[in-house]
Amino acid sequence: MKKIFISRPLKTDSIFRIELEKAGFEIHGESLLKFELVPFKKIPEVDWIFFYSQKGVQFFFSQIQENFIFLSPETQLAGFGEKTAEMIESYELECDFVGTGKAESTTQKFIEIAKGQTVLFPRAENSQRSVQQLIDNELITKDLIIYKNLPKYYFDIPKMDYLVFTSPLNAKVFFQKYKCEKDQKIFSIGETTAKTLHKLGIEKVLFPEKPSEKNLVKLLLQS
Repeated sequence: MKKIFISRPLKTDSIFRIELEKAGFEIHGESLLKFELVPFKKIPEVDWIFFYSQKGVQFFFSQIQENFIFLSPETQLAGFGEKTAEMIESYELECDFVGTGKAESTTQKFIEIAKGQTVLFPRAENSQRSVQQLIDNELITKDLIIYKNLPKYYFDIPKMDYLVFTSPLNAKVFFQKYKCEKDQKIFSIGETTAKTLHKLGIEKVLFPEKPSEKNLVKLLLQS
């Protein structure tokens, strides 16, 4: 039986778990990170709030609700990809911009509709800031650190046939402890994580055209 590690915990109804177990794989889902909230008391007046991740959406709105902070009804919301947009909408809010899940194409599309406006980026302390780095002077950007993602120091991952990484930091933490075996196949959820894996010395990294569990499953079954 082939074994797959993915660097996120999987719910019982996860498409990744259901489809790959159906195909005869053994799945080990575990994040190599721990998360810590960074409190904030207010947010600046901006035209847009741009979220990089589902986790960022959760940490932002949990504090909004707890501290009775109100968003202006004129403030528009943006998500880096489809899953982040879905998380925004789970708070019964409209996501006014949905990116591709890739930094370059998302930035280009976002600049077209938000050029010259002010954008707040709630993010993790050690975020890659992939969109912000590409914006240059097209937009006015503001930072709001709302959580930390810290590496776990104690974890034990048994030998796996396939390794699937869902963030750059998860990849870094894994390869600080383990080496890539010759017979292992390496996957990433998207381009940003793939670039990190290349920098870590992993030459062959497979990733889907659009970052999602569904597309990862399709790619794994074809490999």
